[in-house]
Amino acid sequence: MQKQQPSSEMPDIASWFQKYSDRWHNDPYPFYAYLLEHEPLYYIQERGFWVASRYEDVNFILKDPLFVREYRNAVPQQHLQELPQPQSERNPLGKLLDNWMLFRDPPVHTRLRSLVSHAFTPRTMDRLKPKIRAIAEQLAAWMAEQPQPDLIASFAFPLPVIVIAEMLGVPPEDRELFKDWSHTFARVLEGTDGSPEFAQQAGKAAEQIADYFRRLIAARKSAPREDMISDLIAAQEQADALTDQELIATCVLLLVAGHETTVNLIGNSVLTLLNHPEQHARLLEKPELAASAVEEVLRYESPVQMTSRLASADCEIGGRTIRQGQSVNVMLGAANRDPAKFERPDRFDIGRSPNRHLAFASGPHFCLGAPLARMEGELAMAALLERFPQMRLADEKPNWRPNILFRGLGSMAVKL
Repeated sequence: MQKQQPSSEMPDIASWFQKYSDRWHNDPYPFYAYLLEHEPLYYIQERGFWVASRYEDVNFILKDPLFVREYRNAVPQQHLQELPQPQSERNPLGKLLDNWMLFRDPPVHTRLRSLVSHAFTPRTMDRLKPKIRAIAEQLAAWMAEQPQPDLIASFAFPLPVIVIAEMLGVPPEDRELFKDWSHTFARVLEGTDGSPEFAQQAGKAAEQIADYFRRLIAARKSAPREDMISDLIAAQEQADALTDQELIATCVLLLVAGHETTVNLIGNSVLTLLNHPEQHARLLEKPELAASAVEEVLRYESPVQMTSRLASADCEIGGRTIRQGQSVNVMLGAANRDPAKFERPDRFDIGRSPNRHLAFASGPHFCLGAPLARMEGELAMAALLERFPQMRLADEKPNWRPNILFRGLGSMAVKL
């Protein structure tokens, strides 16, 4: 594949972050190439934030403790006192997000993460592997019976929701409830829809999902089972235990984070392989490359395209100064195509090594569920390749979901 060339019609950088555009976001890589070549660290005056795209800078910002998640830790205390007090206590969405470890700094982040991390240990992953393989094979068999299969609806969506729901202890009949909730929270995290209508929708979703887990937690307190919610309830007896609100918020975060990105990983894996027939054939011939292929998909079509940090003090990067309190959008999708880090970065190579991509971020907020996502991606790919070695695309062009933050498909018609 040829190197991505910056377009002569490159949009204004600020406009790229304002709302989703089919024209630019269906294929963001020429834009990323432009950033990497011309504006690797760029301040958008009208939006009030920086954009970092170079691998070295992105990795530094993600790892350095100077860059934080909470605004209260990024500005002087006297400035905080001048701001209106947050209304999150009366806002169902705010109450959830305020208690997500994703948006917290140490020591709160450390405490929340440590209470959940046992669910993603190598021993736990080994125990889950046969179950996930069986789920993937069952879904592939079900997809084979459909006259016009949609890989997203029939396989990529249900696999991770079944896995994370079983881990949490969500009853099978309730899994379908999470589809709309998960998509709504994906739009919340994107942050580009400020309409009153969406605010109302997001608030309603937050209230519904919090109520759902509140009832499920109450049931597990009365009758514990062998699931993650029961384990987290048991952990409440510890001195650094989760509060009830933190427990609810953590369940929601695990569901959304454990589902949304893995759907994208599976869909992006199949799409990318089928668009690169030589690599598809290589994987069919050498299935032992499945784990390496997953890593290359994570780099080449990162399920999460960006994240953000706040500077807690002035910091100079690449000859430019990021001021205390300023926000930085770190472009994971661009960093993973940086020619200074990856040889021929626009070439999809399932045997690429080394492949130290940033698809799961890095530093203290490195994705807790990365081992699970990797295993789900590998087992999903193995099940599909084994059952459908002749699979091909039936859509004329990819149906990318309209989201700037997440990169994934809304549907994918395939011929088996």
